[in-house]
Amino acid sequence: MDRDRRFVDLLTSHQRDLYAYVYALMAGDSSAPDVVQDANLDLWAHKEECDLERPFLPWALRFAFNRVLAYRKSRGRSRLVFSDEYVQTLSDALTEEPLSADQRLVALGNCLEHLGEDQRQLVRERYSVGSTVKGLAVRFGATPDQVSAKLYRIRKSLADCIERRLAGEGLR
Repeated sequence: MDRDRRFVDLLTSHQRDLYAYVYALMAGDSSAPDVVQDANLDLWAHKEECDLERPFLPWALRFAFNRVLAYRKSRGRSRLVFSDEYVQTLSDALTEEPLSADQRLVALGNCLEHLGEDQRQLVRERYSVGSTVKGLAVRFGATPDQVSAKLYRIRKSLADCIERRLAGEGLR
């Protein structure tokens, strides 16, 4: 098999992982598919630098991470949901785990279904829509500290649920 064909096979076989990674770093931003597409273009432009004897995904995720950072900078700081440091920490956590991001997203989806409707709404408003904690506090008649504490408890609950699900499936 020629080099370009092998590269294309690797790239296409990891599209779901790339998308899940970008989607997680962008907190569900609707521009995630565009960022993945830009990362794919970067990967193709640098295909000759790819060592096909080494794992492909970690190499590809570096390009995706750089595209996420470029997108965040182009949008300006006022629209950022997470700090750059948090995105780096999240990226490190996603790339150090041997599980595919797709497995984690499936577990997250299952865990989100077990939240109460008010908790799901709060998560959706904060992380998908990008509402501020202050705005959510006004909307829900609470203080910003109360909203932050509730979001923390929800994130902790989701993280614990994901770990239990992955362990229960023998993936941990």
